[in-house]
Amino acid sequence: MGKRIAVFSLLCLGWMAFAQSAKPFAGASLVFQWVEGTSLNSLMLQAGSYNLGGGFGARANVGIGLNPSFLELGADLLFPFGAGRLLPYGGLGGNWVGLGAINFFGIRAPIGVNYSTASDAGLFAEAVPTLYLASDATGIYGTAFGIQLRFGVNYLF
Repeated sequence: MGKRIAVFSLLCLGWMAFAQSAKPFAGASLVFQWVEGTSLNSLMLQAGSYNLGGGFGARANVGIGLNPSFLELGADLLFPFGAGRLLPYGGLGGNWVGLGAINFFGIRAPIGVNYSTASDAGLFAEAVPTLYLASDATGIYGTAFGIQLRFGVNYLF
């Protein structure tokens, strides 16, 4: 039940950012992730905005693990550097990865670039270094470092 509430909350965050912005987006990406040398590949769905006002944006995402099977939920504050078709950005956020009986709770710092095409599509690539706390049914048992490489497309509204 708690996972369903978390998914619903993250989707609401993404849709609120989507609804309040002059530049909302929704999209998908392929994610190549490594956590302490273990490869976790996934398909990520995201929604948010690069411009919520005040020089920042926000994004919420849901990831479905392809190999091995897992679920990922995350949210980020995004800080674009400039404006225009080529938009570099940085950010700060958190995520949860559920991999069987193991849970990873992460603090991450996405760094990326978005290129808006002549149509309403945006192509993006980013690197996301993450520091995780790992836990299972017995409690927290350590930390792990991970990094994601994301490549995707967003539809800009």
